[in-house]
Amino acid sequence: MGDVVLRFGLLGPLVVDDGVALRPVTGLKVRVLLAALLLAPNRVVSKDTLMDAMWGEHLPSSAGASFANHATRLRRILSPAGDDRLRTVPPGYQLLVAEGDLDIEVFEARARAAGLAHQAGDWPTVREESAAALALWRGAPLSDLPGFRDQRAPSLRVHQLDQLRLQVREWAFDAGLRLGHHREILDELGVLAAENPLREELHHQLMVALHRTGRQAEAYEVFHTLRRELVEELGTEPGATVRRTYEELLNGEDSPAPPGAGRR
Repeated sequence: MGDVVLRFGLLGPLVVDDGVALRPVTGLKVRVLLAALLLAPNRVVSKDTLMDAMWGEHLPSSAGASFANHATRLRRILSPAGDDRLRTVPPGYQLLVAEGDLDIEVFEARARAAGLAHQAGDWPTVREESAAALALWRGAPLSDLPGFRDQRAPSLRVHQLDQLRLQVREWAFDAGLRLGHHREILDELGVLAAENPLREELHHQLMVALHRTGRQAEAYEVFHTLRRELVEELGTEPGATVRRTYEELLNGEDSPAPPGAGRR
């Protein structure tokens, strides 16, 4: 792939970093083309799929020639030395991306490591891997390409990434509670629980953190708010884990079962 190491970022605005500076990728169509290829790194993406990503239902009569020009521009941006990073492979194109050079793939690898450590009850590693995974996020994925982001395939991919990020944050909170950092995580945990009113695990964690900081009344209120939301929105009661923690709080236990108990 040549001497220049390029790293690509999609966890926020699209960026290309050559190790010295961010390499500008100008032109909306070129940026969409690159983003579509990066969502399928090292795989052949058909020309029709790429053109659909760039123009959607409004395909102009000159799209064929215009596409060729955009592909040429992208090849020059990515491979100024003439190496074959962007390949023409029937029926489309293939973008070669080395391991560790795409933030999405690095994030998912770190998330897997955090999940395995969580299963093993290795809380320091959970904290380390979660922090490394979350640090890769610079904002909403593909935030500078709203038209492309809203298309079906990118939208599903972004949703998957958002859900995995939320899971990693929950694992990080678990590690914080296990390691005695309940005060440090309380504010962030409260904000995230408010943003996800039906997410039981976050509210479970918040109940425990509030209890451990001497805010029992607020912990009770978290349970009742969660229960009200679940009943009104889904017609269901909180799960067994949340109910058991609430009962432990009512019984005055010093340290109710922390999140993650019984899930190793």
